[in-house]
Amino acid sequence: MPSKRNSTAPDSREPSAPRQPTEPVAPTRTRGAARPGPAPRPSRGAAAIPAPRKAELHRVPMPARPLPTREEIARRAYDLWEQSGCVCGRDAENWAQAERELSAGCSAQQS
Repeated sequence: MPSKRNSTAPDSREPSAPRQPTEPVAPTRTRGAARPGPAPRPSRGAAAIPAPRKAELHRVPMPARPLPTREEIARRAYDLWEQSGCVCGRDAENWAQAERELSAGCSAQQS
């Protein structure tokens, strides 16, 4: 019996459903093979510690200054009030200026 492959008779099978397009396949690299990354180096003690940043090299720790007390602020605000000619109604401004000066360390009393 002759095989169907070699038969010249028309194929009696039903036509198959139309083929759905497949998703595109990512192109493969044709130039050279991908190289593996370098192997991790073993720890070398101090060499494993990162170097300090430039900003950290020149940083000098500032000594902690105590905040000015209420009495110090009041005394400086009174001095500012006297220097301005004892003008009434500027007590909040004098107090804020006294706090700024004492907090910044600029409590140079001019007399």
